[in-house]
Amino acid sequence: MGISFHITSVREGTIFNVMQFLSLEKVTGVLNISFGRNIPEVLIHFTAGKAAAAEFGNLQGEQILDMLLCQEYAVKEVNFAPGRESQFKEQSIIKANSLSGAMLNASKDVDKCAARPFIFGLLPMNFPQTGPAESLLHVFYGFEKHEAYLKSIKPSEADKEAPLPQCVLLHRALSRNVATYQTPLVPLKSFRPLLELVQPLEEKEAENLRGYMRSLLPHPRATHMPLERFYAFASAVESIAYRRGPEAGDEARRVIYRLIQSTTKLNEAINV
Repeated sequence: MGISFHITSVREGTIFNVMQFLSLEKVTGVLNISFGRNIPEVLIHFTAGKAAAAEFGNLQGEQILDMLLCQEYAVKEVNFAPGRESQFKEQSIIKANSLSGAMLNASKDVDKCAARPFIFGLLPMNFPQTGPAESLLHVFYGFEKHEAYLKSIKPSEADKEAPLPQCVLLHRALSRNVATYQTPLVPLKSFRPLLELVQPLEEKEAENLRGYMRSLLPHPRATHMPLERFYAFASAVESIAYRRGPEAGDEARRVIYRLIQSTTKLNEAINV
């Protein structure tokens, strides 16, 4: 009987480590990568230890490795089931000579991607012509539904480069508010007035706050935080402010209220 496993605790580097293990064990079968109950799974076909092909709807082949490394924070489960050599579409074939080479290329792609700070895989989206999408990952999966509309948006000097053409088009639409996330987003740069109220932070306070912020971001290079997660972060900052005194605490609460108000009003205006 071949190797099989089920992983539910996915951390940074898990996907790469799993794929390396499967390559070393020279397995044949299918690696299923899940982002959650309502999102289609990524399928990576292994043949005698070679990552032969990858499928995720309209996203195919080595493009999927880029997407997985970018959105690894969103992965919920990883399963491998041994089996016979699979049949797959030609466009889904991973052409790199080795898994290490393919993953290295994907890592370089993600590192230099200028669109990534605004690409949040799990957030639902709105498109004025093609309707809502349950998540940005659903958009990747069924990209043909939105492609014509996204390509109709004229390029500009503000466009960001990305290894995936889908991300170039999505960032263009999101940055111009012609496609939007359904979830209100708070820009990280707007946190400055709030954080200034609790300066200087003790070393332990600063370390805890940085770690907490990282845990609440959609991914490490995100430029925005979803509003519901901002509530949690703001509560932590407010607690620190009240330890400074009632005046600092009350002012922190006022700043938080203004940030929430401006975020929700902007979101309502965009989605009218």
